[in-house]
Amino acid sequence: MKQIKTLLMLVLLMLTSCVSQHTINRHSYRPDVVHLKMTMDDYEYMGDVTVEAEYKIYLGIFRKVLTINGEPYSPRYRSYTRLTIDPRIRTPHFINRALYKVLDTYPDADYIIPGAYKKVVDHMLGGRIVKEQQTLKVYRLKNAIAQPEVE
Repeated sequence: MKQIKTLLMLVLLMLTSCVSQHTINRHSYRPDVVHLKMTMDDYEYMGDVTVEAEYKIYLGIFRKVLTINGEPYSPRYRSYTRLTIDPRIRTPHFINRALYKVLDTYPDADYIIPGAYKKVVDHMLGGRIVKEQQTLKVYRLKNAIAQPEVE
């Protein structure tokens, strides 16, 4: 019994002696918060885009995507777009898959605001069909800085 206690104490001593503490002080030379003063007068309204996704849920856990933006879904081709405006404003997962339509319709869009969201659920025996739809407002900057031409 004494040998086991001695062996245990040796192992604990070895493990605690291997622990070290390393402190790194890092200072940033950039400001913590950067503000860009812009108003809606600085943006030009381009239009509205409605995106939609339809999928089935079986037994509450299995999901099968049927259509994205009215087109049959193919698992071989996936296109995702994520809006990064505010972490508190989140778009549903399947709407993120449909957002590529916004950039296809307006490729020079600078600002996209999520608008009305509609979710229709059709309950069936053992599952349900869900159709999500979201309207987005698309803007671009009015006075974009022109890039110098390279000769």
